[in-house]
Amino acid sequence: MNLAPAAPPHHDQDDHGHHHDRGHPPQAHPPAERRRSGVGRWSAVIAVAVISLVAYSLLRGAFTAPTPVSGNTGTAYGTVLGLTRSGGTATVRLDNGMVVRAQTGSRQGPGAIVALINHYHVGDRVQVEYYLGPGNTRVYAVSDWQRGPALVLLLILFVLVAAAVGRGKALRAVLATGAGLAIVLAVVVPAILRGANPVVLALLGSGGILAVAMYFVHGLNWKTTAALAGTVVTVAIALVIGSGFIQLAHITGFGTEESVYLLTGGSKVNVQGLVLTGLVIGALGALVDVTVGQASSVAELYRLGGDRIGLWDLYERGMNVGLDHIGSLINTLVLAYVGSSLPLVVLLARSNLGWQNTLNLDLVGAQMVQILVGSIALVLAVPFTTFVAASFFSGGHLNPGPADPHGHSHAH
Repeated sequence: MNLAPAAPPHHDQDDHGHHHDRGHPPQAHPPAERRRSGVGRWSAVIAVAVISLVAYSLLRGAFTAPTPVSGNTGTAYGTVLGLTRSGGTATVRLDNGMVVRAQTGSRQGPGAIVALINHYHVGDRVQVEYYLGPGNTRVYAVSDWQRGPALVLLLILFVLVAAAVGRGKALRAVLATGAGLAIVLAVVVPAILRGANPVVLALLGSGGILAVAMYFVHGLNWKTTAALAGTVVTVAIALVIGSGFIQLAHITGFGTEESVYLLTGGSKVNVQGLVLTGLVIGALGALVDVTVGQASSVAELYRLGGDRIGLWDLYERGMNVGLDHIGSLINTLVLAYVGSSLPLVVLLARSNLGWQNTLNLDLVGAQMVQILVGSIALVLAVPFTTFVAASFFSGGHLNPGPADPHGHSHAH
């Protein structure tokens, strides 16, 4: 990190005593430089597109690789060649070349139509389960669509859009997100299965994700460090508040079938702790957004004001920007949780339980704790990060790092 104080902006004084900042606003890039920048951007997009198409071809080949059909039970993939709607069967060509007659799990009858059969069409890629039936003959059944190719295509579209709009920083963010998911899958999940302490897991897991994501995407500088410090402090506070209210509200974590299944077979999973760990990981994205935005805003305010701006003046100006963040981010977090649980919301509305009985449901209580504690964390992240960044930069104590014309700044 660059520990040297940032050089304050140079001011010229005219005959009337007015000061003028040199370099503010920044000079426009000359046409030749803009053309080179545009060529470089689209070259990068084209390169990413070519790599993505090659990756999609390879992955699509992996999805259509022949699956051996052997043993008493198993799973294979294939393509629907034909449908018999009255009998509830489909003719499927498996990827190993076999053509089989498979059940679809539904039949068409008088007065009632089971909808599943009508969803399959000729040419659909499907998943086929097989097992030994009477007379040791294999019975095949279409169990679902094969969704992998469509999801991979959507992922590639996301990467292309990120490359076209966000360029290098967006691609680094994509890579950092992948690294964060790898930490969750390789470190956090196995530790949860071993029955590890969820609070320690949440702290270590979120710390690892943040360190990788923030420094890789936003650079190794004091601005990123201020954002990281604000996020870590806020996460710790959220853990304390969340843990307390999980106990106070007697949230068990058994409000979903998944939680019940986790305990089958003698599992050591701390289901109650999963609520707390999910709370922290679920709020990390919004927390990083607000802390990086606040640190960037304070850094830009310092660059505009220079050494003449004091700690509390810088803090107050940064908070003026942060107040705009708070409302929108709380709205984002709440709607994200509600959107992901919309089927449950509709089901509860249909059940006519009444608001008191609804709040008494463990599943609803867990969601409420996650939403409200996450929102508290978002609100607290603004003053904490603003104060840390103002302490770093006021008076030229530390250099926030190079200005990024495409960075995450909201200074007004």
